[in-house]
Amino acid sequence: MRTFLLLSILLTSCGLTKSTESNRSDIQYDNNAIVFVILRIRKDSVEENNVIEFVSKTKIIGKIKNEYQSQVDSENFLTIDLYEQDKLIKTIVIAHPLYKNVEYLEGNSLVSKSIELNTEEFFIRLQIKDNSNKIKISETLKNATSKELTTIKL
Repeated sequence: MRTFLLLSILLTSCGLTKSTESNRSDIQYDNNAIVFVILRIRKDSVEENNVIEFVSKTKIIGKIKNEYQSQVDSENFLTIDLYEQDKLIKTIVIAHPLYKNVEYLEGNSLVSKSIELNTEEFFIRLQIKDNSNKIKISETLKNATSKELTTIKL
């Protein structure tokens, strides 16, 4: 009786493993890719504006499961526009990497302070297709109009 029970458990577990492996090979990506773009933003003291420099890009086949946009509660932010064949398909808004709000403990109370950095690296992650060709990055600063910083070809 024990041998029969042990044998049935062993056969059942092997059968589940085989069906799981066959399901993995059936996944279709439909030319979808995820691109990770690492950028550096810095203040240009001569021209008195911010400059974005391309650091690196990594492209992998895959699909972002639950891509969601969180609310940006910052007065200073970056807007990333993704284009497919020169047509805008998606806009992402992120907090500006050079402007940070820091909270610290002073005595028994929590104090918030805004700091401004001179340089900072950041990354963006995008779901793209084969015909996605570029991203445009613009910045919006407190009490100022939006200004385009760079265009990066994917």
